[in-house]
Amino acid sequence: MIDHLRRSLGTSVRAVVGLLLGIVTAVTGVAASARRTTDGPGRAAERDRIRLVRWFDAEAVRDLPDREPTGYFLVRLAYGPLVGLVVLLVLISATGYGGWAFVLLAGGRISVADGLVSLLVAAVMIYLSVRMAMIVGQWDVRTALRLLGDDATQHRLRDLQRTRADVVTAIDDERRRIERALHDDVQQRAVALALDVGRARRTAERGGRNLVADLDNAVAQAQALLTELRDVAWRIYPAALDEHGLAAALEGLSAHTFLPVDLDLSIDPEPPHDVAAAAYYVAAEGVTNSTKHSGADNVSVTVAADGHVVTVTVVDDGCGGAEMTGSGLTGLARRVAALDGQFSVHSPRGGPTVVEARIPCAS
Repeated sequence: MIDHLRRSLGTSVRAVVGLLLGIVTAVTGVAASARRTTDGPGRAAERDRIRLVRWFDAEAVRDLPDREPTGYFLVRLAYGPLVGLVVLLVLISATGYGGWAFVLLAGGRISVADGLVSLLVAAVMIYLSVRMAMIVGQWDVRTALRLLGDDATQHRLRDLQRTRADVVTAIDDERRRIERALHDDVQQRAVALALDVGRARRTAERGGRNLVADLDNAVAQAQALLTELRDVAWRIYPAALDEHGLAAALEGLSAHTFLPVDLDLSIDPEPPHDVAAAAYYVAAEGVTNSTKHSGADNVSVTVAADGHVVTVTVVDDGCGGAEMTGSGLTGLARRVAALDGQFSVHSPRGGPTVVEARIPCAS
């Protein structure tokens, strides 16, 4: 309760301060535009964006492009200073009125009822002033997005730049995962196989009786090595996806986990290759996470494709608490975003965990 009151008070103070600073930025912005200097209006617009981010948590305006801001400042000048001064005067009046009423009430110069009514009126005046400050702050944010923001093409271009960087990061993360798998699993198996073969060779040279047992150990290590190599290859890319399509690749998930995997597939028609690959990796990573981390007894994978969008949903009955902080889920989110898709993870403590991706089949 105390934390909530503290946050509410902090938000109120920030809104009022942000509104009053807006009076200054509106006036100085118009003045900078009137002087027709090269970079003056741009710096003024940048300062105003910083104001909106700092005092109104408007992260959406932080990276707006450097468009000519004169129109934005003229619009803000039409309402910002006037509303700001009104809010300031009302706050001063309410504070003085409420303080005076409290002094009279404490001194016994007015009745308790009259004192409480006066304090209530002052509180209402303060509340309305704060609400007006918040509303005007949101007006400023919307005005900045409309007049300082870019058109749809530029917005799309910036999204593509962001997702391209995310894809590069995801590829690097995947390479590191492959390297770890080769180093920790395959390499150890290969070393064990080499030791067993060397032991068998030495046994044969001595004419020992344990040659068959040593060769059996070597054969077992070779088989384990082949299994590890198949698993690594499967994690890198499933051959069935190219040869038989998304449904066949998904049906092979159960071969790589000890958990029962319930599949519900409705794939008609087959999605484009890049979409099918992303959908497969969402399902595979979801099953892998359920196996390794959730303590689940069962996991279900539902994939529906209708030619327009592919929806992948992975649900397990484990302990929950999954977060998009590791490389696995973060990499999936980047891969899906690169295809203009949406990715979400809902995993409350106690479960269930729901991983969902919606990937459009065409841009």
